[in-house]
Amino acid sequence: MNEDYLRKLVKRYLDKKSTDEELEVFVYLMKQGKLDQYIQEVMDTDIKAATDINIPQPAINHPKKGPISLYLKIAASILLVSGLISFLYFYKNDKQQFTAINTISINNHTGIIYKEVLPDGTQVWLNPNASLSYPSKFGKFREVTMQGEAFFNVTKDHQHPFIITSGNVLTKVWGTSFRIRSIPGENSTKVSVLTGKVSVSIPVKASTTLKEPEEVILLPQQEATYQKTVNHLLKTPVSPSSDLKIWNNVNLSFENATIEQVTKILSQHYNLQIQAQGKQLNEYRLTADFTDKNLADILFLICRSVHTTYVRNDQQIILKN
Repeated sequence: MNEDYLRKLVKRYLDKKSTDEELEVFVYLMKQGKLDQYIQEVMDTDIKAATDINIPQPAINHPKKGPISLYLKIAASILLVSGLISFLYFYKNDKQQFTAINTISINNHTGIIYKEVLPDGTQVWLNPNASLSYPSKFGKFREVTMQGEAFFNVTKDHQHPFIITSGNVLTKVWGTSFRIRSIPGENSTKVSVLTGKVSVSIPVKASTTLKEPEEVILLPQQEATYQKTVNHLLKTPVSPSSDLKIWNNVNLSFENATIEQVTKILSQHYNLQIQAQGKQLNEYRLTADFTDKNLADILFLICRSVHTTYVRNDQQIILKN
């Protein structure tokens, strides 16, 4: 991976400017030991700076260890690095503590799946051209609005329902994982459930024909399709050929495997065509632990590890330089 990128990743972390994605990459690479060199550079720089400082008042010398003031500064620099792990927990929980409540809008104009973590810990993966709006702090109801295609892994909270508005369809959950496809210009909206229980409804105010809300309850591997032309919800099983399976969390690990070997295993596991472009990229070797990850997260971590990207076309995913 590019050394400048890794140095920047460490610097942004220390400056508390990391995005959620950068924070995830930081933790992932640090566990692999790939950031040791750059963290050590920070320590060496701080220690050197400490030794170069001229102290105006007399230093108290230790008979064996030298000036106490010097060692306090060195200890402080070591504590800076040793505090990295504990900061990971507090960073994501406290970064919005003093932020005024406002509406956050996300538009994925990239060619890859973008991951966003909401204030309650809910994870949302936005497909290309999808958009999401949500408040910086949730109240009694956790309400969001979306367009396009997105997968939700909602944090369980039975006291605060999670409500998604997508066109004329309302989806209500308390804690589950599911996908919504509601693309402007298309005549249908589809909600597909992977885990948990989901309520899908058409509010009366969204219809000129309904006298009371129409609602269906979905269980795992069930989906509801809303047809705008007939203003009706149709409940069916998820098709065996559906690509909903890419959101299943898996436990995969690779030890010094080539990218070509990795993409073959992922292709077989998810029944998709996944490949890398070019001999150099295919021969790159990867050691990684993808425990409890879905395909979108796996692709994200691979791309950050080998400094590449990917594009998806229907049933094909291509890693490219």
